[in-house]
Amino acid sequence: MLSRSAALLLLLSCTGVLSHTAAQSASRVPKIFRDPALGITYSYPSQFIAESLAGPASAETIAPQCARSTLSAGSTNTMGSTVFVLSSIDNTCPGVLNAATQHLGSFTREQILRQMKQYGTPTITREPIRYAIDGHPAAITLASAEPDEAQPGKSPKTTYAAKACWLREVPVKGGKSSSTTATQHVLCFDFTTQQQNLLLSMLAFTVQFEERPTQSLVPGSVLR
Repeated sequence: MLSRSAALLLLLSCTGVLSHTAAQSASRVPKIFRDPALGITYSYPSQFIAESLAGPASAETIAPQCARSTLSAGSTNTMGSTVFVLSSIDNTCPGVLNAATQHLGSFTREQILRQMKQYGTPTITREPIRYAIDGHPAAITLASAEPDEAQPGKSPKTTYAAKACWLREVPVKGGKSSSTTATQHVLCFDFTTQQQNLLLSMLAFTVQFEERPTQSLVPGSVLR
């Protein structure tokens, strides 16, 4: 029979183990982001820390009022930093929307090259690939950038990136009536990382449209 002190020690030990196990389990639970206006639900790993976005990001690769960032999250470790951004383009800028709608592949290529210039000399590693997501046209382009000048005492780090965009008609409710209309949107995900092996993993993060089944943002077969 255990003494009171031994029983208390065993209880504290079990509590510590359970707390540690619960913390580990919680760290594996993906974070969920929902945007009711766009009708999407996005899941991503818990180590990514989301930023609060009050308006268009200052580092937009196109006119700030044309693309609205709704989610930005990042993760940093000894290997470098990793960031992804979800943005949408609507008819606020008809010219930009039309260009993206008519030439989606070229649009992703042009935008990722502009984006990567901030990291050095950009190179397209995979030309635009067209595919479909939730039945809508989509395209993805991959690129990398080598720093123009290495920092003293540090090895130059290559930055890897992907830009995936797709077309989507987002329902908009009429003013006082119950009728709805649809507005054309271009939704884009920008992925940037200094860990090449993470890029394909990030593209496998899941997205759900309305109440339909979840799916990978970019199916693995697209990049084979």
